[in-house]
Amino acid sequence: MELMIAVAIIGILAAVAIPLYRDYTTRAEISEGLALVGPLKSAVGEYYAIHGDLPTESNWYKVLEALGMPHGNEGAASGRYVTRIYWHNDADAPAIYIRYQGNDAIDGKKLALMADFDGDSLVWRCRPTESDGIDPRYLPASCKP
Repeated sequence: MELMIAVAIIGILAAVAIPLYRDYTTRAEISEGLALVGPLKSAVGEYYAIHGDLPTESNWYKVLEALGMPHGNEGAASGRYVTRIYWHNDADAPAIYIRYQGNDAIDGKKLALMADFDGDSLVWRCRPTESDGIDPRYLPASCKP
């Protein structure tokens, strides 16, 4: 009887712990992209401070070259859970996009860091993209509306 109670308790704990652990690992995978994008955010901010405008090139390699960043097929950076980081200078919504790979919650999904103008500086606002964005429950507190 005691063994059955112990097995039931372990089963209940596992039923609670496994989904929580899966959420935790998904959040950690998303954090990798936010860490990798740091140097690019700094470079875009520096470019804006010097030139008073954002990089306008449509060719991604030229943008990275103008920013003094290394570049390759993956864009500015890639990692274990990040396939590509790239700059998109839309006149209404300039942004750095992060495309993820990994578990089902993030595979093929994107996160956008929108460049908002605040006087003479840029403020970065993190949000999932509309069509293929990451589920908001996995986003870090800094990305939640």
